[in-house]
Amino acid sequence: MKKFIIDADTGSDDAVAILLALQDPSVEILGITVVSGNVPLQQGIKNTISTIDMTEKKVKVFAGEEKPLTREYEEIYELKNFMEHVKSLKSSSASGQCVHGIDGMGDIGIKPSTEEYEGKYAIDFIIDTVNKNPNEVTLVTLGPLTNIALAIQKDPSISEKIKHCYVMGGTSDGTGNVSAAAEYNIWVDPEAAKICFESDLNITMVGWDNSYKYAMLKEEEIKDLRSLNSKLANFSVDIQKTLIELTFTTYGFHGFDLPDPITMAIALDDSIIEESEQLHVIVDTRDGITRGQTIVDYFNVEESNQNIRVVTKSDKDKFMNLLKKFLK
Repeated sequence: MKKFIIDADTGSDDAVAILLALQDPSVEILGITVVSGNVPLQQGIKNTISTIDMTEKKVKVFAGEEKPLTREYEEIYELKNFMEHVKSLKSSSASGQCVHGIDGMGDIGIKPSTEEYEGKYAIDFIIDTVNKNPNEVTLVTLGPLTNIALAIQKDPSISEKIKHCYVMGGTSDGTGNVSAAAEYNIWVDPEAAKICFESDLNITMVGWDNSYKYAMLKEEEIKDLRSLNSKLANFSVDIQKTLIELTFTTYGFHGFDLPDPITMAIALDDSIIEESEQLHVIVDTRDGITRGQTIVDYFNVEESNQNIRVVTKSDKDKFMNLLKKFLK
């Protein structure tokens, strides 16, 4: 049985990723820690519980951090205002509610069965669980890396005791989904990402480029998912409502991409990776147009530790098959 800790800023794509892990019989989810990002912390906790509600599983949910390590965090609901904020080069971070909805779940009225959770113990939970299960815990991060960085700062030894860490963050090809250079999770808390990337964690980075290239669902694929006629498949599409509308406005087609689910899928089935390289990755923490960029040193110019396995190509068919298998 694989032992997972999932760290999420649960919005609509995190929810699908969490469902995949919940439905895999070979995985034991030891706990889900929540961080602010797509939505504020308390909303993320509600969304995590709502997602678990879709299954018959019981999983402990822990509250983590409400803001990045050194930056302020703002709620922004409209895409225009979000892009103005990014282009202003302000140091503060912002929610992704313009993408996932104010509630992060497409604003379709999803409510949790309870608002009870384990309390604000995410950091200690991560440390204690890893120390009790050395070299057995797989960590899957779906949001900003604030919780993980704080855990490493409090107990640096855990970075060598985590079996593997799959990070949804950054890009391998220089494209960004917040700015021209940066992916959202890293942009929100680049200081935390830098700490994690420079630690002894055994990291696989699944960048946003894998999502728009290999995990973009268009109308036929959405129809295919709906054809499963299952509670989980319909839920997974329904909560993308805000993102589908944004995709149509931006790109002219009805669809949505799934960065967190393809990361989780790779954590569940490593053969989904078609191409990857062990490389040195630098996180730009400077304020400016490259804030949060993951600089991938393909030619070892820096002659530094090749610290990250960077996924450069994934198998979309295998991803879609896994998606359908666990959402049926």
